[in-house]
Amino acid sequence: MSKGTPSFGKHHTITHIRCQRCGRHSYHIKKQQCSACGYPRPKIRDEGWRWKKWNKSVRKTKKVLHMKPKTARMGKRIK
Repeated sequence: MSKGTPSFGKHHTITHIRCQRCGRHSYHIKKQQCSACGYPRPKIRDEGWRWKKWNKSVRKTKKVLHMKPKTARMGKRIK
């Protein structure tokens, strides 16, 4: 079988359905486990690498360091 169009005809089976706990379309039928929340495990699946740890209150007050401050043009110098 080739790698192109004929092999894509085999993509007709349903592998994932909607999860009961998180509601996302990530519950694997054959494995009987949700890839998003880990259902039916009692603890919700939560990895440190999945969500960025960023304090939103710091984001408002933090000064943007990667941008240069605006300077006066050569013709209009501020003394």
